[in-house]
Parts: sequence; C-alpha cells; structure tokens
Amino acid sequence: MGTNQHPRDHLESHDLQQRYDAFKAEGEVLAGGLLEIPRRVSILTHMYADSGRNHAFTQIAAHGALWGLAYFESGGTLGRLVAKRYFYNRREKAFRLGILREFSEAFRVVNRQVCIDSYANYYFTKHFGDSPDAETVVPAALLDALNRVHHASRNELQLTSEEKRDVFEQSFRNEQEVTVAPGVAAAIAAFDCPIMAWLCLHPIVRFSYFPALKWFYFRDFANTEERIERGLQAYALAQRSGWDRVFDSMRYYGQMPDAFFDEPHKHFAGLRSDAARAAKVAMSWGSESA
Repeated sequence: MGTNQHPRDHLESHDLQQRYDAFKAEGEVLAGGLLEIPRRVSILTHMYADSGRNHAFTQIAAHGALWGLAYFESGGTLGRLVAKRYFYNRREKAFRLGILREFSEAFRVVNRQVCIDSYANYYFTKHFGDSPDAETVVPAALLDALNRVHHASRNELQLTSEEKRDVFEQSFRNEQEVTVAPGVAAAIAAFDCPIMAWLCLHPIVRFSYFPALKWFYFRDFANTEERIERGLQAYALAQRSGWDRVFDSMRYYGQMPDAFFDEPHKHFAGLRSDAARAAKVAMSWGSESA
C-alpha cells in the first residue's frame, strides 16, 4: 500500500489533498468492517510503535475501542444490566436491547472513523508534513504536534513527558471535535427512549490499566469538553502506570489474540498483507464486471 514516499517529499498544494485521500482510503481498507475492532487496535498499536513510542494517543484510543466493545454491546456490561432489569418482560427487554444495539453500532462507526482519520493524519504528516501547504489538509495544531512526533522518530529521540502530553492533547482534541462529536450527536438524535438515552450518556468507564477502584463517571457523554477532560485524565493514569503495562493490560478485555501481544509488528504485517490481497481481489472483480 501507499506508505513508501520519502518522509521529506514536498508536493504542490493541489496534490496534497489527493495524497491525504489516498492514505485515508488505505486506512479504510485496513480498518475492516464495523465489528472488526481488534483490527483497529492492531493498527493503532502499530502507529505507536512506528512513532518510536512517541504517539501515545493511539494507545489510549485502542483502550477506548476495547472498553466500548465490552461496555456498549448487548452482551456487555450495559446489555447485562438491561437484561437483568427487564428479565420479567421479554418484549420490553428485546426493545431496549435493540436500542442499545443501535447505539453500539453508532459507537463502532465512530470508532472505525477515528482509526481511519488517525491513520491518514499520521501517515500524511509522516511523508508530507514538511510541505508548505500541509496545513491546508491537516489542522495547524495537529500538524505541528505530529511533525514533532516524526522529527523525534526520524532522529531516534524520545519526546519529553510534557511534549508527549501535548501531542496527545492535540490529537485527542482533534479526534473529539472533528470525528467523535458529530457521531455521538447523530446517535443521540436517534434515541426515542429516555431511560436508554440516560444509561448510554452516563457510562461508567474503567480502562484495564486504571488503578484498583478507579472509575470515570460521566455526567454527560455527549459533552465534548467532558470527554476531553476524561481523556486527559486517562492519559495521566497511563503515564503513571507505564506504557508497557498500558499495552500488556489490553489482554484483560479478552478480545486480542496472543499473536498480537507476542509479535505486534508481525501481527499488523499479516493484517496489512491480507487487506492488500482483499483489495486486489476486489479490483479484479470490478474490472471483470465492467
């Protein structure tokens, strides 16, 4: 796929958007379908390793995806609560679990788009972030943050704790404001059950690396600033816990295969190879049907 350009290549401004769109299309193929959250965790973790462990946003995003899978799905924490609450009324239970499935699907749509956008932003800036007109494609604050990541990686340097936190904040704010906020708003607009709306908008969040008895209680999950505040707190806990533990603790969600933990680079390489093969087959089918 298309990540072989020299990291300091420069293009005219009218070409830059095309290159960004190409990375985004590649990310879409890699990200798979809505249910394939483990694929996206592998992609996010690969970017963390590729950055020389400087782009920590991707590890927090991976935990967010795995937590959401365990919490919002009909068989997850919230689904079990609903099933228990309405055990006496099969029809009412089915109705409310149906609403939860719709919300969880909307959550997966957002999760998939976060992965795609993160992939496109990361690889576009890696290869074309030094181009004079790059900020016409990637917001200036995010561009500056990712350029610092790539500069450190190319020179085999580690960003300071303060620099890593700033990169995380710029990446997280962009994700929340550009990608997550519209997705959450669309999911909320579809609700026609006040009780289920309340439950979904007041989640209890616990990532697997959190200290014992540490939970986040949301007053309003639809509030972008509250999500950003909680994200910064999650980052602080990750930094305190240690990034090796943040990675290893993904085991506790029970979704990632052992191969991912044993050789994450090889696991991603296999995923990428499979995606390239599938894209090639799809193209050949398209040419035959034409």
